[in-house]
Amino acid sequence: MAGFLEGLYITVLGVTVVFSVLSILAIVMYGIGWAERRLVEKEKPKREEKPAGRREEVKTEEKLDEKKVAIITAAIMAYLSQKRPKEVLIKRKPSQNWWLSGLTTYVEEVENFNYELGKW
Repeated sequence: MAGFLEGLYITVLGVTVVFSVLSILAIVMYGIGWAERRLVEKEKPKREEKPAGRREEVKTEEKLDEKKVAIITAAIMAYLSQKRPKEVLIKRKPSQNWWLSGLTTYVEEVENFNYELGKW
């Protein structure tokens, strides 16, 4: 009974140590994240507030003409159609290693068969 209690004590002690170390690690990681967020917020440039009466000018990007997009796409497709990979036939060449592996497997099966016959 004393051995069982000692094992239980060691188990509880081990689990306690593991979870306390994990808790400390989680707190340290949270602190590092908090400090990093604070540093990033300090480095961000502050926005200049404009008076309420003014509107911000919105810049619009020029859209490409659909005709130009079609021409560019056709040119790319024509270029890529010439660069198709060629099919290469792969010829099988039997390897000596596979032959040896098959031979040893066959020999093992024959040996096992002979041992099984000897039991009868």
